[in-house]
Amino acid sequence: MAWYAYGYFVWTPRGVVHAGHDFGPTPDTYKVGDSLGVRSGVEGIVVGILKGEPAKKSGGYDVFVLIEQRPPRIPGASAVPVRDFFQTPDGQQLQRVLIGDARLVARPQIQAVLGDNKFRAVGKNVYRRPLRESFYDFQLNHLLWLLGEDWFHAEMAKPLADRHIILKWRDHRNQQLRKYQDPNDPQALVRAPVTGEMRALQVLADDLYQLAHALDPPRAILARLRDMRQFQGARYEILAASLFARCGFSIDFIEDATKRNPEFIAEKGPERIAVEAKSRHRTGVLNERGALRENARAEIRRLYESAAGQNPGNVPFLIFIDVNLPLTPDIAPLEKDWIREAMEMFEHRHQEGLQNYDTALVLTNFGWHFERDEGTPAGENMWARAENPRFPVRAETLDLLGRAISEYGKVVDEEERHG
Repeated sequence: MAWYAYGYFVWTPRGVVHAGHDFGPTPDTYKVGDSLGVRSGVEGIVVGILKGEPAKKSGGYDVFVLIEQRPPRIPGASAVPVRDFFQTPDGQQLQRVLIGDARLVARPQIQAVLGDNKFRAVGKNVYRRPLRESFYDFQLNHLLWLLGEDWFHAEMAKPLADRHIILKWRDHRNQQLRKYQDPNDPQALVRAPVTGEMRALQVLADDLYQLAHALDPPRAILARLRDMRQFQGARYEILAASLFARCGFSIDFIEDATKRNPEFIAEKGPERIAVEAKSRHRTGVLNERGALRENARAEIRRLYESAAGQNPGNVPFLIFIDVNLPLTPDIAPLEKDWIREAMEMFEHRHQEGLQNYDTALVLTNFGWHFERDEGTPAGENMWARAENPRFPVRAETLDLLGRAISEYGKVVDEEERHG
């Protein structure tokens, strides 16, 4: 039986707020006008439903359910007819906003044109750039500047097959852009369909760009990013940190190796959150030697128990685990092997009476790097939140993180969008 992911969103005066998610055996569980019950003196009424591609683009779900909170109906009174909000002009506008290019960013793009140059600001640094350099090219150049000229030239001196995965992705991107280059104007900006490897490279560059607005990327994590053997772990830590940067947090990476610590502490106002990130290593993938093993398990339980040992014990603790698998958009969420494996872990831990050490567990799969073909599906994720954590995370923070994860992989030139 196929299962479908439902996302629930409440229409409020301050906008649409994520209210939770679950799964159903059919995409038709609800219809407009249905009541979701009364809570805290208000009744939740379904006022709009999106399915298929619009739902995916609006939050990564199979079904997007929009709810309005109203005074409870008087018992015995007839239901008030409800028109699907998404069929109204205001609803169409909301849908354009939901699936549009707007996204969470650590800081809006800052650039200015002076003469024949464009000046771009990233964090505390200002870069003088050519007018015709695209934002996406600038982000890739920024990535290479962080990694360093010596590293770049040493890697480029190697045969392509022996180079770091970042430069393999870069070579593939260059080939793809050349395919769509205007032969009559070789200096013109090129628009080309994005492949999986291109997206993997651009999203890494965007992560470091977002993170650089929150802090100077630590030398230690950049050194690990350069190292083929340590690249994958460092890359996933950067991914997790960039999500918090997009949500307005400052990031403090912990480099004390004398004891077990989380990767970093994210802080915003009075809220402090410890974060640990683990990524499943696979042979033949992301600089790992050997051939890819098909059908290898995600080993979620092993990674979770390893991550749990990093809990500092005095603040909310979030664990991020990436399963590092090819994306499977045609398989329903609860039929994916890695989600089944996660559900088995939860059940086994419950049966064994084991304590959970996290405030929330976030499982992700952003396996664009497996694919060289044009066209890239959305990433995949699954959340597991502790029912009564000792150190809870604010609901607003969880909503923001949920949004940042659902948008992850979307890289937008804000200047071009508004221009």
